[in-house]
Amino acid sequence: MKAEQLAAGKMDAAAYLTADDSVTLKEARRICGKVPVISALQEWAKARRLCEGSLLQAAEAWAANQRPRFASIPLAKAIDQFIAAKQRAGNEGERTYRSKLSSLVSRFGAEVPLDTLTPRQLDDYLAQFADGVTRNDFRKRAVTLWRWARDNRYLPELAPLAIERTLRAKEKPTEIGIIDAATYAKMLEHVRARRPEHLAALILAGFCGIRSDEIHGKRADRRLRQTWEDVHLDKRFVRVTVAKTNTPAWRNVPLCPAAMEWLMLCPARKGPVCEAGAMEKIRLILKAAVDDQGCALFPSVPENCFRHSFISHRIALTGNKPATATESGNSVNEIDRRYRVPLSPEDGQAWFHVRPVSPTSRQVVSLQKDDGKACA
Repeated sequence: MKAEQLAAGKMDAAAYLTADDSVTLKEARRICGKVPVISALQEWAKARRLCEGSLLQAAEAWAANQRPRFASIPLAKAIDQFIAAKQRAGNEGERTYRSKLSSLVSRFGAEVPLDTLTPRQLDDYLAQFADGVTRNDFRKRAVTLWRWARDNRYLPELAPLAIERTLRAKEKPTEIGIIDAATYAKMLEHVRARRPEHLAALILAGFCGIRSDEIHGKRADRRLRQTWEDVHLDKRFVRVTVAKTNTPAWRNVPLCPAAMEWLMLCPARKGPVCEAGAMEKIRLILKAAVDDQGCALFPSVPENCFRHSFISHRIALTGNKPATATESGNSVNEIDRRYRVPLSPEDGQAWFHVRPVSPTSRQVVSLQKDDGKACA
């Protein structure tokens, strides 16, 4: 009030100023600089009200966004450094990310700074992928790259990521290909008769739902395969050898009596259960199989059909979706979205009662109801 009176030329107000008042007013003017003291106080009061008292924190956050401290990096160089960091951490950077991220370089060029790409540019880039699953997969890899760049100070720390402001696509329901018990029985007998070295892989895929990569090794390292030492016939379960530790994929899978009978027919039950890439070779063998008249024995061998069939028939048999998710190393939501076809309990029983053909009768052993509880 005294300051206002002084500013208005009411010099007599100075008579009411104490020595402390004069010092305070002088210091306030020094702090405000060229901004009038009253204007500064009005601005401070409004800002404090808007920030609910957290004025300094709000100002620091604003300054961080307005004056970001980061080193701009070319797109191709960022991808190379990101993949190298993944590799050093023991992850499959090259195999998982290179092909998905290289399309960014093809679209925008190697030298474009990562921080200059806008959400609109990235949305236009993602629009080239007509399939929703494909688009979301490419977007997912790019989001991981952008987050790594922010964590390594190649992007503003607090600013929204441009890639995260793009839209996810709506994914169409994927077609889930399965086979029935009779077809699986014929496939097992065909492989047993012609390529017995592949039989164990086919058994574990269909009766245990183990992933192809877990059975015959990933392309990045075919040495890491399922081993016989983790197939415990005496305890009736399989421990997945190359599953990722401490994840849902790290698991034991029960062996039904039918699976055990088939496994006992496999030769040389030591070391890896199959050769590298065995499941890929099995699909080629089955697709090429013909009868005496030259007709295809297996007209349809859907992609990933053995794992899909295991999950679908297992849930049909047991009615226990969470347990099947654990056995297959997936979440329940993922099973419903990508793996399961609704089947009847009879279908489930038929699948887990597929027994080897007798060497003498050459007929598939009929279902044995007494094993139902053991299979379930």
